[in-house]
Amino acid sequence: MRLNRIPARTGGACRVLGALLAALLALGMGPPARATRVMVVSDLHYMAPALYADSDLFLRVLRAGDGKLTQYGDTLMDALRETVLRQRPDALLVTGDLAFNGERESHEALAKRFADIEESGVPVWVIPGNHDINVSTARRFDGDGWSYTQTVSPEEYRAIYRDFTCPAAEDAGANLSCLVRVDDRLWVAMVDAAFYRGEAQTFGVFTADHAAWLEQAMREAGDVELITASHHSLLPHTEFSRDSYVMLGNSAMLALDQKYGARLHLSGHLHIQHMADQGGVTDAALGAFCTWPHRYALVTLGDDGSLEYAAMSLDEALLPEGFMAMSRAWFADIAGAKARASLPEGTEDIEALADYAARFNLAYFAGTYRSDDPAWKADPAYALWQRQADSLFGQYMRLVMDEPNGENLRRVWR
Repeated sequence: MRLNRIPARTGGACRVLGALLAALLALGMGPPARATRVMVVSDLHYMAPALYADSDLFLRVLRAGDGKLTQYGDTLMDALRETVLRQRPDALLVTGDLAFNGERESHEALAKRFADIEESGVPVWVIPGNHDINVSTARRFDGDGWSYTQTVSPEEYRAIYRDFTCPAAEDAGANLSCLVRVDDRLWVAMVDAAFYRGEAQTFGVFTADHAAWLEQAMREAGDVELITASHHSLLPHTEFSRDSYVMLGNSAMLALDQKYGARLHLSGHLHIQHMADQGGVTDAALGAFCTWPHRYALVTLGDDGSLEYAAMSLDEALLPEGFMAMSRAWFADIAGAKARASLPEGTEDIEALADYAARFNLAYFAGTYRSDDPAWKADPAYALWQRQADSLFGQYMRLVMDEPNGENLRRVWR
C-alpha cells in the first residue's frame, strides 16, 4: 500500500482504536486475519468527449469496430467509481489500453478520474497497453471529418500517471512495470510488456530486463502471495489469438511464475473473458470494460490462504435505465453485421445465420460460452452455418467450437 498517498488518520476514535490494538498485542492477541481483495479492470479505451463530440463519423468508426462503447466512456467511469465504493477493494489495478488510441487529452482526463477514485481511499495502479503510448492513429473527430491529435511519449505518460505508477522499474529496463505491495499478504507484479519504441505495436515483448526485474520482485516477496499481470496474454487462449496477443518471450515469464509459485496471471488485450492453464499457472484474460457486459474482476486472498478470481459485470443499478440492454444490442448488431458481410450475396436464411452468430459472439466474449453445452449445436441455425463453414465468420466459430472451453468466470485455489 502506498502509505504516502493514504491520509493520516487522526481524532479520538482512532486513538481509542490504537490503544485497544496495543492492549491486544500485549496479550499476544493480534488483529484477526482478514481477506485481501484487489479489483481489476482492463481495456477501458476511454476517449475525452471533446475529441469526438457530435461526430457521426466517430460513431460509424465504432460501429465498424469490435463493440466498444467509447461514446459512453464517462458513464462507464462513473459506474466504475461507484463499483469501487461498493466493493471497497484494497487496490484497483488497470491492465492497459487506458485510452482509445493514445490521445493525450484522453490520458489527462482519465488521470483525473483515477485521482477521484483514490480520494475514496482505494489506491489505483496502471500499466500501459498497445493503445496508450506513441500511437500514430491518435485522432480528433469533428462532424464527418477527423484530424490527428497529440499522443504521449513514455515520459509524458509517466508524468500524467505519476501518482499511479512505480518509478523504479524504468531504471531496471522494465519500462513502466510496477510492483504493487497491496499489503503484507499479497503483492502484484504488473509487467509492462507493451512495445512502443518509436511507434506502438500490437504485440508485446517480455525481455531479459523484464525477467531480471520480475525475479528480483519474486525473491523480495518471499512467502508473500505474489501474482503477476500484464496487458498481453501470458498463455495462448485460442488458436486464432496467438499472433499479437501472446507476448513474445512468454515462456521465460511462465518459467518464473512456475519457479516462484505464482498461481495466477492477470491480462487483458483479448477483450474476451477467458482462462488458460499451463504448468500450474492460470492466465485469466479479463473481458474489455468498454464492451458488454462491462467486466471487472475481484481477486481475493482469503485468511486461510485460498486465492479466488471472480469475473463480474457492472450492476445495472449503477447505470442509466436501459443501458445494459442498449450495450448488448450494440455488441450483437456489430457481430451480426460482420457475419452477414462474410456470407455470399443472396445467402438464404441470412437473418437466422446473423442472429446465431450474434448470440454466439455475445456468449463467447462474455465468457459464458461452454463447448460442452449441447444447445449450441442443437440449434437449427448451427446446421445452416455448417453449410457456410468456409466463410470467414464460419471459420472463426469452428475454431472456437473445436477447442475445449469450460468455466471462464471463476477459479479458486486452495
